[in-house]
Amino acid sequence: MKHIRTRLHDTDAITYDDDEIVDAINCGLRFIRRAIADFQPELLMQTMHGELQPGEYRVAFARAPTALIRVTAGGEVQETIISYHSDKIWHNYDKIWHNHTKICSRTETTVYREHELHSSNVMRIRDFSETGEPCSFYRAGMAEIRLWPVPEHVTAYTVLYVDDIDEVTLSDVSPLGTEFDDFLIEYAATRLSVGNEFDMSQEQQIMANIYGQIQSLLRPLPPGVDTVGYWDDRGNCCVRGYGRRDY
Repeated sequence: MKHIRTRLHDTDAITYDDDEIVDAINCGLRFIRRAIADFQPELLMQTMHGELQPGEYRVAFARAPTALIRVTAGGEVQETIISYHSDKIWHNYDKIWHNHTKICSRTETTVYREHELHSSNVMRIRDFSETGEPCSFYRAGMAEIRLWPVPEHVTAYTVLYVDDIDEVTLSDVSPLGTEFDDFLIEYAATRLSVGNEFDMSQEQQIMANIYGQIQSLLRPLPPGVDTVGYWDDRGNCCVRGYGRRDY
């Protein structure tokens, strides 16, 4: 807030009130998050695990996700992990007469082998009641996905997604990293100052500049390529498969 008012030359809070600045900040957060989601959505990624009983095929979110990155599911048991805990009850040292059974808890955890599901939609589903091993998923509203075919056995699932944003208030801090604070301050200051002058072309140019800076910051390095030459290392004979590229 202080940095934005300094950029706007409004440290005495005469031109802009706090609500206007907070609205601009929230707009900036959404703008920057969309830019991040275009290049490296894993920076915003959250994970949801769960299990579906036979006949269940719906996976519901607490609120509508902004984007789905990857959905996996599977019913094949990979391993079963058994663990024991608390061989004594806290502060209970008295033994039961003629009872030699240890007092403990037994936990059994089943790990399933999951595979990636393909994204689909309702127009491509042949039969909604078809059962089997799920191979795809489709959206059903803003906060729900459904697996297809309908699982016949207990099926574990994992969803990697980008959650919706919580708007900040005056007492909050930016949910983005410090590296993105400059972008947020620049966006909010530009939106407020340019908005008063009604110069939309200038605003679009500055927004494109911010987007390009975020793109440059997050763009991954190009993969290395090794090309097999025509001759071998000694230069005596032709190499089989010359011209092949190894990444």
